[in-house]
Amino acid sequence: MPFYVTDDHVRLYYEIRGKGKPVLLIHGLTANHRHFKKQTPELARHFKVITLDLRGHGDSDVPEHGLTLKRLARDLKEFMAYLEITAVSLVGWSLGTHVIFEYIRNYSCQGIAKIIVIDMAPRLLKAEDWQFGLPGVRSRKPGDFGPEDNLIMLAAMLGDWEAYSRVVAQRIMNKSLFNEKMEFNGDADFMGKEDLPWLYEEARSNTPHIIIALWISMSMQDYRGMLKDITAPCLLTFGWESNYYPPESSAYLKDHIPQARVIPFEGCGHALHIQNPDKFNKEAIAFLMDMEDYH
Repeated sequence: MPFYVTDDHVRLYYEIRGKGKPVLLIHGLTANHRHFKKQTPELARHFKVITLDLRGHGDSDVPEHGLTLKRLARDLKEFMAYLEITAVSLVGWSLGTHVIFEYIRNYSCQGIAKIIVIDMAPRLLKAEDWQFGLPGVRSRKPGDFGPEDNLIMLAAMLGDWEAYSRVVAQRIMNKSLFNEKMEFNGDADFMGKEDLPWLYEEARSNTPHIIIALWISMSMQDYRGMLKDITAPCLLTFGWESNYYPPESSAYLKDHIPQARVIPFEGCGHALHIQNPDKFNKEAIAFLMDMEDYH
């Protein structure tokens, strides 16, 4: 099993498949390289596909230190230098997008060829000038997630990790599957339904203190000010049925990133690349390959 050891002695698991221009896939919180299992074989037909388990996730070490976005960005920089890859395209899902943003904030966009964002916002908590982040825990209003909501979520993580893991697996699916009391209708038909048991087991396998620490780091970030520094072409994807971020968040990213376009995914939630892999793979390959008919 291939590992890269960071300068603070944490082993990061990675896999490389295919040949050609490098494309590095960065997973979300509670996820790992296996959450791109529907992308890797198809992308590897055209590119050198690299998947990396962030520290504390998947098959990487579970440390007690370095559980911040800044450290994850440094891990990414070290890892890319270790592989000696340049002109790399980055694909970030959720937390993976924030790792990319943090990398650019600290090290610039130099060496990044293209970026694909999967359902993420530049800021999670609400502010007077920001209402396109997470929905409120109690109000359930889009963009109404404030400091008190954050404490409620952290308490849920600490209180019953197994129960919280089940909620994580459910909420990355469609918002229409939940009633007004946020009770999940698992009997309904929806794209990716067959993946739900597997997604739950993957979420449950995480170590709570890792997720809690990184969630705190994520919730403190505001990347709106650095969006203008993203000089690489960006493909922004979002799910119309996302339980996390409204379409306005992706529209905001498009308006503030110099070279960006948006593709919505109907019938999909936060895990749109898992729910509709055929569409995602087709759009990603066309974007990464500069196909002439891609517009």
